[in-house]
Amino acid sequence: MNHFVMDAFKGYRSRLDDLMLVHEVLEELPVKLGLKAVMPPFILPYYNGVVPEDCGISAFVFLAGGHFTLHTFSFREAYFVDLFYPGSFDSEKLENLIKGAFPAEKITAYCLERERRESYPAKIEINETLDFGPHLFLDFQNYQGPRSIDDLFDLFDTMPFQIGMTPIIRPYIVRDYIGDERVTSVLTMIAESHISLHYFEKSNRAYLDLFSCRFFDYKTVISKLKQAFHSDVVNETLIARGSKYHQYKSIADALANNSRTWLGNVYQR
Repeated sequence: MNHFVMDAFKGYRSRLDDLMLVHEVLEELPVKLGLKAVMPPFILPYYNGVVPEDCGISAFVFLAGGHFTLHTFSFREAYFVDLFYPGSFDSEKLENLIKGAFPAEKITAYCLERERRESYPAKIEINETLDFGPHLFLDFQNYQGPRSIDDLFDLFDTMPFQIGMTPIIRPYIVRDYIGDERVTSVLTMIAESHISLHYFEKSNRAYLDLFSCRFFDYKTVISKLKQAFHSDVVNETLIARGSKYHQYKSIADALANNSRTWLGNVYQR
């Protein structure tokens, strides 16, 4: 299972607020990479959040057995991309396509294999004073969690409340096939980013992601998730997203000062 991760800072706010551009990227990028999308893009403008800095656009498209998500935080001039897919894809081409649509001064990207811990970057430890937020990977074998569409919907509909997150949509669920294996995919958007699960029936494996722009009580959240799915965990990894974000982030005072720089250049004789 391949998982592409991309974090970007000091981008262009006009692009990060461009709904049509976000839709175009989610619609065209899977085609250019030869990936199988199984739904049209879902685009959610989020501009009435309790925390103004969380505002921006959250978007996703389900792929066959995976997903492609894009979260823009225009006030922060930052965005975050995830592409999870059970087959191979050209990660370098993917990175270049995203950079072309959303250029930024500081970009970090890598592609890892979820089931091979040695494929993960060496330095992805969490530093709550510097990083943007955490991303939790939980991979299950001998899956014993909810399987039906109704049961998965009920779980993901209530899960954000149970783990202290803020839901901003109801869950979306699709079923499709990879060869002769049926895959059920579910995703819900939260103000903090997203929670997703892909369940592969024939191999009886499942892959869960929880990406949050705010830090949380890891032991409590992980314990509740394990109780909800009560399956054998073969991978439990917590990585940092937006490493050293607080060194690169844009802040309101700096943006305001930038808009007034021309004043110092008038009548300097």
